[in-house]
Amino acid sequence: MCETDAGKAVQMLDLLLEFFGKDGAHWSRGRYDDGQGGRCLIGALDYLRRKHRISSEEAGYFLREAMPHRRFPLIYFNDHRCRSFAELRSVIVKARGLALHDAQIERAAVGVERWLLAELEREPATRAATADRLGATAPPVGHRNPRPTTSAVAGEAGTEHPVATATTFGRTLVSSAGSFP
Repeated sequence: MCETDAGKAVQMLDLLLEFFGKDGAHWSRGRYDDGQGGRCLIGALDYLRRKHRISSEEAGYFLREAMPHRRFPLIYFNDHRCRSFAELRSVIVKARGLALHDAQIERAAVGVERWLLAELEREPATRAATADRLGATAPPVGHRNPRPTTSAVAGEAGTEHPVATATTFGRTLVSSAGSFP
């Protein structure tokens, strides 16, 4: 579910809590609308959806997730399983918490996606800079040197020192010890 859907669910659940009130004065059982301002859970969702022009599907999803027995439809829970308004209120509050949590996860996922896209855009520039620094063309992304190679480096009095190189994640690694940990 996307962040805007979770935001709509939170908004609808807030309206639902406001509609029923703290003591459940506008909550009813067994009737969609009791004719005196009381409505069942489904009746209140439908009424608030029409009045505020906000979808109630997302709120319904989180309400079902928050119910103690998810196998029952909302209307059955309201009329037969819910023992008191306090229990219904706790389900609505739990559903609101689930929707808020879902929105936070979605925001975090969007942030990670943006970071990864920025890294992918920056990666060719990093490869080019590495190639310029090494004086050679950088290997393609994903290229790996399976075995470290040994090359001669002029040292004191013309002696040779082993040098190991390996390419990982588009970067060339050099170790003067001749191996990698």
